[in-house]
Amino acid sequence: MLKHLIIKISDTLEFFLVTTVSVTIFCASAHSLELKAANVDTVNIEPAHNALADPLIINTLPVERTLDGIFLAEEETISAGPSTLDLDFYRNTAYACGFSGNYTFLVVEPRDKPGTEAPLWVFLHGGGAGYFDEQQTYRIGVNPVTGASRNPNQHNIEKTLAGLRDGQLFYRTTNNNGGVKNSTITRRIMEGYRILIVSMCDHDLHAGMGTSYLNNPNGGEVNGLQANMAAIDYTVSKYPTTHVFAHGTSAGSIGAFALAYSYNFEGISLNGIIMDSHLISERTETLIDSLAGVPGFVFGADFQIAEASEKIGYFGNKDYFGTIEDEINNYNYSVPTLDIFGPLDPGCGGGLPRIAEAAAAGLDNCEWVHEGFRQTVELSPDSIHQVRKAIGFGHVPTHEDGIASDFVDDFLLAVMANDPPYPFANSAEAPMMPQTFLLALGLLMLSLGAVRLRKK
Repeated sequence: MLKHLIIKISDTLEFFLVTTVSVTIFCASAHSLELKAANVDTVNIEPAHNALADPLIINTLPVERTLDGIFLAEEETISAGPSTLDLDFYRNTAYACGFSGNYTFLVVEPRDKPGTEAPLWVFLHGGGAGYFDEQQTYRIGVNPVTGASRNPNQHNIEKTLAGLRDGQLFYRTTNNNGGVKNSTITRRIMEGYRILIVSMCDHDLHAGMGTSYLNNPNGGEVNGLQANMAAIDYTVSKYPTTHVFAHGTSAGSIGAFALAYSYNFEGISLNGIIMDSHLISERTETLIDSLAGVPGFVFGADFQIAEASEKIGYFGNKDYFGTIEDEINNYNYSVPTLDIFGPLDPGCGGGLPRIAEAAAAGLDNCEWVHEGFRQTVELSPDSIHQVRKAIGFGHVPTHEDGIASDFVDDFLLAVMANDPPYPFANSAEAPMMPQTFLLALGLLMLSLGAVRLRKK
């Protein structure tokens, strides 16, 4: 089990030391100083199986990332009724997609007011899960209606400007006849938010932290979380930003939580996240194992959730990260979190025969999957988290006008009633402590025995 050493200097400042062969001191500004310390406690990480490459190394928190490869690739201005929206499309050449191309992201400027100070709404789209098995066959979800396999290329290649604009921005805010639908993202645009649409192109639930892409004949890494955090870091450094929220749908729900959890580890608390239609929970794994191959479910009989989880690395490995229920209870997680699901969602077994665990609890499948988190929230005094069921809805109901989008509105009102601070207000201006001071301080604290261990 990997250990993080935390040197606590005050109630507001902690330095995190990841105990590997060398020790690295990290501060909230995400800069680091490496110390070669022979006497410092070390931990051997048991490698996971990798059929094609060296033993799998699990990268741990804090998330290493770079902004050096980000550049503005295209710009566009589009009409939205009587208003206009400026679109800035960026490519990050530091992170390659699973099959081809690079990670990209799209900044949608505030309606009619490009460049103005605004809250940031980070949207993480869905796309299911997929992985290469040991025979290099790509395993992926299926259409719950037809049973046909999804397209592996869809979330393993670079997302273009048109792909993010049409496949996400337009698709999530307009209906089939071109009219505007009053979805969650539409409401944020009308309220003057800046929208950041990130891409998933390693099919890693937006959670990859540089782990080798298991069994991929192209080689490479899974970089979803690194690329997303780099996109946010870049955006808040270039565009005047106030509050920051993350909104994940389906697979993007996992990414939204990984994002909030990872920033929280660095001492940066996003103002809130919305997880729509997915949960990083053992109950989710139990459901998938029970229903894989059942007609009407989203995964076929050949899909192994354990292998899909192994691909992700840190957030898919129980030696490092438990479940959302455990982490909310046992870790200093301070980000208000809204969990939304529709009971008709085939992704959580909606409309299918109840699995044994759900039947024993007197719940339908979707209710049972989210019940563990609901109980965790209910048992926590004055909890900042919420769980909401969108009755009558199926998959990703926040993309529609209706009760789910209303739940998001209510959640935002509750969060903003507490007048939360801007998460990145001081990120650009925060002074960096001299490296010699960090070195002396770290060694002093170690020698005084002021180190406490925190298991991960």
